[in-house]
Amino acid sequence: MYITEAMISSMEDMQKNASEMEKHIKGMMEIEARSHGLELDSRHNARDMWAQLSEHMASMPVADPMEHTHADTGVTHSHPGGDVPHSHDDDEVHVHEDMDGLPSDVEPAPAPAGDEMIDNGDGTFTKVEN
Repeated sequence: MYITEAMISSMEDMQKNASEMEKHIKGMMEIEARSHGLELDSRHNARDMWAQLSEHMASMPVADPMEHTHADTGVTHSHPGGDVPHSHDDDEVHVHEDMDGLPSDVEPAPAPAGDEMIDNGDGTFTKVEN
């Protein structure tokens, strides 16, 4: 068997690089976990940390698809029809049931063009069957 100094040196370099990569990946997982309200312990191995992060992410509630923030006012809220484009109209004030009767200047989206539609009053429309 023929072992050289270069072989041993190469092995040591690979071990050093693997250790540095592990630290980097653990750091990335810690940052990601913190952004989701979880604190990971980097003394654990990377697989255990990954399992904890994955379990935490799977248990998080699904985001409300109707929640949105209006760029012009900075208001964040949720209401039926919030997932479709809508605008603000200063001349009219609407009340949304899901906002405890609080007035809002949020206009429901216009009915899609080309079909006869009935406005349901909640930002959604129902197609009229002929």
